[in-house]
Amino acid sequence: MDNQISLQLVLDATGHVTSYATVGGLTGATTYEGEIPDDFLASTQPQAFQLIDNVLTKDPNYVATIPDVVKYQPSDEQRFQAKLALQMATMQKKQDEFNAKMLLQLADTKKTPVSTSTPIAETK
Repeated sequence: MDNQISLQLVLDATGHVTSYATVGGLTGATTYEGEIPDDFLASTQPQAFQLIDNVLTKDPNYVATIPDVVKYQPSDEQRFQAKLALQMATMQKKQDEFNAKMLLQLADTKKTPVSTSTPIAETK
């Protein structure tokens, strides 16, 4: 580590970085001037870094939390059931469209006037 920098660090109660700024300031932040780990600025998890005795280091015991979105993925059975429900809904929609067309055709045939033939007068 020979990356000298000046940062604004927001720390939690354990000294882990919750956010930081390289330019400007943050409310409740501590100014840090010193070396930073090589991967600090490129990391998407600043919480993996901790300020210990005014030295910013990577916490070897840090375990990233799994976001709820990733934790609660549907099982294979749930995916299968969802696909089956989608197929059934699609088939029902197509059946409803077919039924509607048939009803329209039936209504059109009933509207068509039936030609009534007038009796021809008999000639004697």
